[in-house]
Amino acid sequence: MSAVRDRDSIAELAIRRRLWANGFRYRLRAKVIGKPDLIFRRQRIAVFVDGDLWHGNSWRVRGLPSFEAQFPTNTAWWVAKIRRTMERDAAVNQALSEQEWTVLRFWESDVLAEPDRVAHAIANAVKPDRPYAPLPLSQLERKRRGSVGARAAR
Repeated sequence: MSAVRDRDSIAELAIRRRLWANGFRYRLRAKVIGKPDLIFRRQRIAVFVDGDLWHGNSWRVRGLPSFEAQFPTNTAWWVAKIRRTMERDAAVNQALSEQEWTVLRFWESDVLAEPDRVAHAIANAVKPDRPYAPLPLSQLERKRRGSVGARAAR
C-alpha cells in the first residue's frame, strides 16, 4: 500500500496541464480540509480527482454486478476500508461546504476518458466568462486512456 500514489497521478497531471495551458493558476497541497488536489483560493473552489478503486467507483468501471464483487478475497476488510473512505469524502464535502467552499469531485476514469471535458467544467466554475481551448492527449494519457477504455468495454 505504501507504493500507492496519493498525488501527481496521470489523471491529476492531465487536468493540471490543461488548466495551466489555458492560463488558470491554482495551488497544490494547500492546508485545506481533505487535502484537495487543486484549489482556487480566491474563488474558494476545491477540486478532487478520486481514484476509482480507493473511492468506490471501480466496480462500475469494471462492469461488475456489485461493489462487493470486486473483492473476491478478504471481502469484509476491503468493503469496510472503501466505505470508510466514502464516508470521509462525504464528511470533507460537508465541512468544506460549511466553510463556503465549492467542492468539485471527478472520478479518475472520467478524467482519463475525457480530460478536456473535466478541465472545461473546472474552468467554467472558476471563471465562467473565460474561454477554454482543448489540448491534445499526451503519450501517457493515451496509454492510460486505452487501459480505462478496455476495462469499461468488458
